[in-house]
Amino acid sequence: MLESQKKWRARHPDYEQQRRQGNPKLVETNRERQRHRDQKRRLQRLAKNNLALDLKHSVSEVWLLGPKLRDLDKNNLASAQVLILPLLTSASSPG
Repeated sequence: MLESQKKWRARHPDYEQQRRQGNPKLVETNRERQRHRDQKRRLQRLAKNNLALDLKHSVSEVWLLGPKLRDLDKNNLASAQVLILPLLTSASSPG
């Protein structure tokens, strides 16, 4: 079986390149799947990681949001996009 596949590839060396050129949606789908595999690999490396800043003593509140949180079980170190919002008070006056 492997030998016949090798022979076929030897007779059709440009097949993969032509297939990608003729089907850009296939290329984008493959890229998206690779990004997903890469992200999954990064999350798996973070599992049970205990290196972290001590957030308990921070004056800020930290909220972790997102669909991938269940993949970070027992994890204290994670890269994230951070959004910092000012505290809004009802008695605030313009500058």
